[in-house]
Amino acid sequence: MNYSKFTSELRIHGSVLLPPNLVFSTEELERLDRLQSFIPEEMVNNGDAGDKHNIYVRRIITDKPGEFPTRVNQPLSDQILEILEDKKKSSIFRQIFDSDTQYFIRRCQMNRMIKDSFVGLHLDAESNMNYEFSVIIQLGRHFEGGEFVVYPENREPQVFFPTYGTVLITTCKFRHEVRTVLANERKSLVYFYSDCTGINPRIASFG
Repeated sequence: MNYSKFTSELRIHGSVLLPPNLVFSTEELERLDRLQSFIPEEMVNNGDAGDKHNIYVRRIITDKPGEFPTRVNQPLSDQILEILEDKKKSSIFRQIFDSDTQYFIRRCQMNRMIKDSFVGLHLDAESNMNYEFSVIIQLGRHFEGGEFVVYPENREPQVFFPTYGTVLITTCKFRHEVRTVLANERKSLVYFYSDCTGINPRIASFG
């Protein structure tokens, strides 16, 4: 398949929404959702980049300031990453990124947003300056609200309405937010690509 139209949109706008079944099959989506459901969940009120929100998170790879990225909740995380990192998907993303760079999944987690929750305006690169792209697989069904809004520099905001099975790719250099969920649950598997496997250069804050 020719992915040039997605490459062009990502290059020009910094974000692109891929349709269902282009990257992940229905069976893979169902397996990802099943696997993540067994991982312990924690409630997060403050995002790593200082954004304010209220969501539930299941960790797969953590990327803490001053530390190396770490797989957690194994072996479930291993099984999830086996799906995300297979050769076919890596090839598709490499074509869409239009890059021969070897990218690694540096951070990965499941986010569950309930009614009235949101993710405040933030920049992923503030969590780690080496993040290049984020990939967001939508696993939620029948939710209302929760639009993903990207704010490119000197251009109008891009508003995305993700549905089950869509895959949103964004550059980590633009600020973005997730608007308030109005009904039901918005579930997404989110991971970040980087060409750096070393220590997260962000300085940990205390207090």
